[in-house]
Amino acid sequence: MANQADTSGSGGSPLVWLGGVAGAVFLAILVGVGVYFYMSAEAARSMDELVNARVAEQAEANAKAPQGPPPASVKVALVKEKLTQKRIPVVGRLMEVKRATIASEVEGRVLELLTPAGRELVGGETVIARVDSVWSNLAVVQAEADLAAAQATARQSENERKRYEQLAARGSADPQELEDARATADVDAARVQSLEAVLQRARETRKRVEIIAPFDATVTKKLTEKGQWLAPGSGVVEIVSRGLIDAVIDVPEEYISALSKGSPIQVTIEPVNQTINGEVVAINPDGSNPARTYPVKVRFDDRDGLFKVGMSVTASVPVQEQAKYMVVPRDAVQYAENGPQVWMSLVMPGSAPESLPQGIPMDVDVLFGDGDQFAVRPKPKMQGMDLRPGMEVVVEGAERLWPTRPLMIKPSGDGPEKPEAKQSASGVEADRPAVAKVGT
Repeated sequence: MANQADTSGSGGSPLVWLGGVAGAVFLAILVGVGVYFYMSAEAARSMDELVNARVAEQAEANAKAPQGPPPASVKVALVKEKLTQKRIPVVGRLMEVKRATIASEVEGRVLELLTPAGRELVGGETVIARVDSVWSNLAVVQAEADLAAAQATARQSENERKRYEQLAARGSADPQELEDARATADVDAARVQSLEAVLQRARETRKRVEIIAPFDATVTKKLTEKGQWLAPGSGVVEIVSRGLIDAVIDVPEEYISALSKGSPIQVTIEPVNQTINGEVVAINPDGSNPARTYPVKVRFDDRDGLFKVGMSVTASVPVQEQAKYMVVPRDAVQYAENGPQVWMSLVMPGSAPESLPQGIPMDVDVLFGDGDQFAVRPKPKMQGMDLRPGMEVVVEGAERLWPTRPLMIKPSGDGPEKPEAKQSASGVEADRPAVAKVGT
């Protein structure tokens, strides 16, 4: 019995040992799992803190960043008040001051034709053509010979007259013979005078074998060629004057009384896009045409041939007395569905000091053009929101605008782009006088 007890006791010891090992292992696993979950929780908290910090930084950056659409890059100009007068556009065309067909004054063959179409001529200097002088020289020789013969006859007749007068003084001459001698002498003397004129004409004609331009002009057409025979009066070239040119416009009868000789008129020559000031030199009183208009000539310089005969023009004809009008550059006027408008550059009330100006549209009535400007009358839709002299309007970049879009004002020169001093609702600017005030 005692041996059995010892045997069972010694057989239970391994089981107890195995149980202890298993418990230790289990405890270690529990500790490891606990440590793992603790570290995971700490890592999660650190990640959350990092994410929250990043979100806060981004939120702060977003709060500091400008809000809304990007600003539009534009150029602006000032609204001005100008003393001017209402004008109406009247169409017309350019016409030469003088036109002439230059003809030969002598008979002969064309030796040289020196002026093709388009050549400019200087009056009294430029040789247009030369005619063969053979026949002119022969005419001079013949006239000289005829004159010499007539002078000899006249001297003989004069001597006969004197001889008969001496005989008559002694009472030896027949009175009839004396009268005949006197008549013959007078006739021969008159013939000498006539042939002297013929000789002078022949010599003058010989000088005119060179055809000279009568005034400053441009050749428009040749009427003969080298080698062609010309009779006196045969055309050589056609020319039109240069230096001065006329714009002939047809003014409606209701406005013709506003014009007089010497009235200044602004004329735009459309093909070359040039505007020039001219002066009324003639008003044709014959208005008997279906359109009931009167031709008016406006004269000005042709700028070294830049303006050419036949070009279409539009004249700005004054129709009333001068008065003060609000004017803006032509480029400032945009045409929308509801009519013409301009875009004002304004800082709205309540904006931060560093805020950019905004584009605000203003409907206008275009009254008339004045050079590179339009006289306009604003049509405000809100009380206090009006267009006034001294305000700024957009002249470049308006096609990219919508109401209240921020504006980046470009300088007028070629320098880098930069914000311009702002035009605020209170009318205060940082670097220049107040120009606008909204809501007053």
